[in-house]
Parts: sequence; C-alpha cells; structure tokens
Amino acid sequence: METQTGPRRSRVAALCTLFGAFALIAPFNAVTSFAAPAINAAETAANFEAALNAYQDGKPLQALSLAKTSARAGNSDAAVLAGHILRKGEAGSVNLTEARKWFEQGALKGHPDALVALGEMGLLQQAGLSHKDSLSYLLRAAESGRTDAMRALADMYRTGQGTQVNKAESEFWLRKAAQSFDSKGAKALGDSLFETDPEAALAAYEQAANAGDIEAAYIAGVMYAENYDIRPNEQKSVNWLRMAAEGGHPAAMADYGLLVYQGVASKPSQKEAAAWFQKSAQKGDSEGQFLYAFTLAKGEGVTQNFEEAYFWVLKSIKSAETIQGSDLYDKDRETLRTGLEGRLSPETLSRVKARL
Repeated sequence: METQTGPRRSRVAALCTLFGAFALIAPFNAVTSFAAPAINAAETAANFEAALNAYQDGKPLQALSLAKTSARAGNSDAAVLAGHILRKGEAGSVNLTEARKWFEQGALKGHPDALVALGEMGLLQQAGLSHKDSLSYLLRAAESGRTDAMRALADMYRTGQGTQVNKAESEFWLRKAAQSFDSKGAKALGDSLFETDPEAALAAYEQAANAGDIEAAYIAGVMYAENYDIRPNEQKSVNWLRMAAEGGHPAAMADYGLLVYQGVASKPSQKEAAAWFQKSAQKGDSEGQFLYAFTLAKGEGVTQNFEEAYFWVLKSIKSAETIQGSDLYDKDRETLRTGLEGRLSPETLSRVKARL
C-alpha cells in the first residue's frame, strides 16, 4: 500500500482495496477467545483508523498492534486487518492459526472480507480448515452479495470440492454473479452453457463483453461468424472482434486483421491488416505469426522481406506445436516455409534459425 500525502481515503474505500482481491472462502466456527472489554466506541474506532493509517504508511508491525487493540474491543474491520497482516506475514512471519482466529472474530459479525478470507483458507486447507468449511463460508459470503464468493461456489459445485458435483447449483451461482453485473461471472456462465445452450451462452458472453471482458468479446465475435447454432451476424462479429483486438487479445488481432484484409470490417487495407498481424505475431499467436509471415513474403502492406517472413513462419510452426489438434494453416505454413527456403541462402537460413 503506497503512502498517501493528501487526504486519506475513507475507511470503506481503503478496506475494499485491501481485501477486495480475495477470491475464495470457509465454515462458521464460534470464537470464545476474543471477549470484548468495555472500551469507548470512539476510542475503538480511532485505534482502527490509526491501524489503517499505519498500514497505508508501510508500518505493518504498528498496524498489527493497533488493529489487535481495536479488534479486542469488538471492531470487525480491525480483526480483518489483523488477520490479513498475519496471513500474509507482512509484520515479519506468517501465522495462519492466529490469522484464522481474527478472521473468525470478523465472521461472527458477518464481515464479508472475513468470510471470503476464511473461504480461501479452506480451499487451500490452511490452519486446519477444509473444503467443507470453505463451502460454508462461501455460502454466507455469497448470500451477502460477494460475487467472488458466488464464482468460487460455482467452481466448487462444478468440481465437487467440499460437496457433491451439482451442475445446476454451479450455474445458479454463476447466474447470480452475472445478475450482479460481475463480468467474470457472466464469462464463466457462458463457458458453462457453451455446449448445451449456445444462445444463452452467447447472451452471457455479450454481457461480459459489454463490461469489458475481451476474451468474452472474442468468443462472441467468433460465435456470430462460425457457430451453426447462432444466426450469423457479420456486423456484430466485426464489432466484437474489433473490441477484443483493440483490447489486446492476440487471436482477435489476427482474426480482425484478416477481416480488414478481406474488406469485411472496412474498406480493404493491406497496410492496416499487416499492422494487426504484426501485433498478433508479437504477442505469440500462431495464426497471427503465419499471417504476418505471409504479408512479409508477399510485400502486402509492408516492405517485402523474405528473411523476416522466414523467421515468422518458423515462429508460427513452433507456436502451433503447442496447440492440440489440427490447425487451419498447417499445410500453408509448410508451403510458405519450403518456398522461402528456396529463396534464401544457407547463411541466411542459419542466421534466422539462430534467432529462434
């Protein structure tokens, strides 16, 4: 946490930053070792504010001491902060057992961050917590509105961690997350429905894409172009692929570049298409690498360069080796590679191979 020189953030905003990244959760266990002494409420709140300020200022030991003082007086935010510092070892050493106790104190008051932290510890089987414990905490956190808990629950029901495999229950929690405008939940719902209900899957992907998920945008773009269960829509396909490409999705860059090359996305532009192929190639997409090699070999949209074309077609072949199943460009890669080898000197071929 960086030190702030201006006005401090609100307590709620700061806690969201600290604990909002937790993704999972565990069970409800009564805690009797944290009896709250009679301390002035204002003093308790002040101790927590001081603890949070010390944490933000990079003083975890001081923050832990102040957080414990405030937590002993019943402040659940302070209990979560103490648990976080101990679990991460930010004050010197990791202490999962004590972290669990502080999180459990927060969980007694239904603190969502405490529930999520305990759920994650249960999934990781830390401090004696189990997958079954995690399910209990996740349910409480999800019922309080935490979409990360909903997604974690869905995954547990899908895989059978801590419970029986239950596809319907898994999809229920993904729908709940999606209905709460959680883009990751909507994307996961699309993945879950892809094989059984493509139309519903597409709707979920579009929801996630509208929230900025570029992988979902890419899938939606491909579905509008290639999924036989979906009514083809060229313009929607172009729009989603453009969004994904502009968002940095390597495969979308190659596919959208091809649409530009073919004049589907706009007026045909070899130069713009080559630029997209290059971006895709540099990000490691095998199809983008082949298409960039092709444009270099042909001199379409870029200066013709057989040596660079050979380099990128070899990169494409190597990248494609990691992909399971046949590839659309397998034969074309070999044809291009063979053709380029006939045009380049042995010295150039050796120099290119040394770059790989």
